[in-house]
Amino acid sequence: MQDKYEIHYVKNGLKKVVVTNRNGMNWLEAWKAALLIDGTCAGATVGLRCIDDAMARAGESGISKVRWNKASHIVSWSERARLDESRLLVTQID
Repeated sequence: MQDKYEIHYVKNGLKKVVVTNRNGMNWLEAWKAALLIDGTCAGATVGLRCIDDAMARAGESGISKVRWNKASHIVSWSERARLDESRLLVTQID
């Protein structure tokens, strides 16, 4: 069964957060995921076997400060939109 994980990273000074489904997560996979999410070709990440190589490749792309956590609290976008609809207070102004 796949779990949801949040990947947090900084790209050229801007913080980014992405949720991904994986069977498991570790530091190397988090760095590789940040590279893939940022648009790096999947073939370029296949050969990355150690975290130092992944960090160096990420640095070339302006990616730094990667971290990850299990996203057990994440609600899907459709669920969030449905919940927000029921909470919206609309006042008609004439």
